[in-house]
Amino acid sequence: MQISRHVVATVLALAASSSYAEGWSLMPVTDAGFKAEPTLAVMGGILNPDVTGADSDTAFGAELSFNCIALQPPSGKIRTQISWTRYDDSGLEINSVELNPHYVWKIGKNLEMGVGPGIGHVSGKAGALDDSVWAMQAGASLHYRSGNMFLGAEARYQFTEDDFGGNDLNNYRVMLKVGYNF
Repeated sequence: MQISRHVVATVLALAASSSYAEGWSLMPVTDAGFKAEPTLAVMGGILNPDVTGADSDTAFGAELSFNCIALQPPSGKIRTQISWTRYDDSGLEINSVELNPHYVWKIGKNLEMGVGPGIGHVSGKAGALDDSVWAMQAGASLHYRSGNMFLGAEARYQFTEDDFGGNDLNNYRVMLKVGYNF
């Protein structure tokens, strides 16, 4: 399974590079001052699958994000984003559950930008085809936080490991987010 080698290589590279950097915090969740700062958001936007006969169409979902409990850099922060999205067009249904850690840094008052990789599990259904595959993705995000209000935007590309009826379930999406900071 080729995607597993990529996941392992990415994790090992991140672990190796972080162990040599000064100021990184391993398991910050155990620190007395750690704050998860969770955010719950709904998402809506456009998803474009690489499936013959399917077009760009609306997609929606939900996301829970929080400061990473396992690793934090000396500057900026890593936000763990767990999301679910759904797309349904031209007889094709795609559901994706994802784990996306984003390195986030401030670019203005209450405004942050983030980038990061991710892994996901994607299920696709079209007529008699019904399959689930593993995926990897890369994305970029923009976050605005003011008190309890959260506004965000993201773009990400997702590629899957297996064939889906002569196609794959690779896709890209652009989403807007509205949520609540706890």
